Amino acid sequence: MKCAKKNIEIEITKISKEIDETSALEIINGNFLTLNDSGDDPLLYVFDKNGKILSKNLISGAQNRDWESLASDENFVYIGDIGNNKGNREDLKIYITDFDFKLIDSINFNYNNQLKFKKKKKNRFDAEALVSIKDSLMIFSKNRKDLTTEVYSLPKTPGFYSVDPKYSFKVDALITGADYDSKLDLLALAGYSYSIKKQYFFLFKNFSYIKTNDTIFQKFNIPITNAQIEAIKIINDKNFWLTSEDEGGGYPKLIKLKLK
Repeated sequence: MKCAKKNIEIEITKISKEIDETSALEIINGNFLTLNDSGDDPLLYVFDKNGKILSKNLISGAQNRDWESLASDENFVYIGDIGNNKGNREDLKIYITDFDFKLIDSINFNYNNQLKFKKKKKNRFDAEALVSIKDSLMIFSKNRKDLTTEVYSLPKTPGFYSVDPKYSFKVDALITGADYDSKLDLLALAGYSYSIKKQYFFLFKNFSYIKTNDTIFQKFNIPITNAQIEAIKIINDKNFWLTSEDEGGGYPKLIKLKLK
């Protein structure tokens, strides 16, 4: 299935309903790696381009409180247990595994400027997007109050950290996925409007050189309905993979997005 709107073309593939809350995306050995968010066991799923699950991998010793994102580098896979819908979590962490999905350690953190932990729907301290950049992991917040995204940086070294935002970008959306390509120095974000009626795609060029909150980025409307896009993976500067949870379409989706 292909459909075009303005300068974007998408191709949609159904994926297994076992991953109907797919909220992360990585590519490992030519196949996709994903996870379900809160409610599932601590499992990573490997699936192919046809949407077929190839393996289910239990991360022994981990707990899925609200897994929301994946990142990787040449040594490890990083699982972001960073979902915080109501802003009341005090146990945020990133699990570190090897490529056999054996748990190595974890990075624990809190937001230095969060002083209250009462349940609040419109809070600043939810996050669903994680990327690996050199020796750091960067978290992009899903700021439900201001519809901005704050960028927090963590070292890849296990331990406990209190973090402050490096940047804040006025995206006018809820950011749910991120990926970074070091060769292109390209950052891609995915998200949606507060009502979830519109799905968005963002591009930041020369991201490692950004020194200001007022950086220019591109924002695109994704021509899709019945979707909740929560993950993105860069192929090159014109092509991207995304996944969407099952949102009224009867199945979760693998989406190939092309900029024309």
